[in-house]
Amino acid sequence: MTPSRAARRLTIVIPALNEQDKIADTIDGVLPLARELLDDFEIFLINDGSTDATGAIMDEFAASEPRIIVHHNAERRGVGAGFEYALSRAKFDAITLIPGDHAFQNEGIARMFKAAGAADLVITYRDNQSDRSVNRSIQSHALRFILNCLFGFWLSDYHSMIIYPVKWLRQIAVNVDGYGYQIGSLISLLQLGLTHVQVPVSLNAELKGSSRALRMRTYLQLAQTIVALVFRKPIRNIDVSQISTHAGRTAAL
Repeated sequence: MTPSRAARRLTIVIPALNEQDKIADTIDGVLPLARELLDDFEIFLINDGSTDATGAIMDEFAASEPRIIVHHNAERRGVGAGFEYALSRAKFDAITLIPGDHAFQNEGIARMFKAAGAADLVITYRDNQSDRSVNRSIQSHALRFILNCLFGFWLSDYHSMIIYPVKWLRQIAVNVDGYGYQIGSLISLLQLGLTHVQVPVSLNAELKGSSRALRMRTYLQLAQTIVALVFRKPIRNIDVSQISTHAGRTAAL
């Protein structure tokens, strides 16, 4: 008899700042896939202080889908803060963040949803970064190389979509207010010995070019995150005996 698969129940976080032209496309892509591929889900739409119609569009989606929760920030607080808000209220065992700017093709999001439960962490990697501007591509590859050399996990990507285990993510101390929240969270969980699989995803063509995220403040935040991870004391306040005995397993899906 073939063993039954684990239930796929997922908390999905979609943050957006002034994305009135793209937020509907993002939700229209994610919502049908969640209904089709997940056993249950909830979606937190985080309006991060938008001054355009982003928040109103989110409210329209929530009015027709009870599993959508909209949170409006009066002013910009950052992606990490929005993720922390959803994490503290998540009712499922796994959580992921999907950018509200329609960054990822639906096929990749579907692959990520299908991989939910395959390991403690589902780590996606962008397989078409060469389609972006040369500057962006060089920056992404350089960041990955530096992180791989410093921490030795040799991942294909550190800043794509990730499905995290809520239980463990709530127990680690990570500064989530800055742009580096995802890198800090991911490396911290991998250092605990959690299992992971890697899944390819593709960026949408319109993402080619510059990004609001790439500013001097962003570089400083990333540098601070990396330095803090390198020099911090080991995490000792978690009972690691509860972690799977297959810790460290990695695979490509």
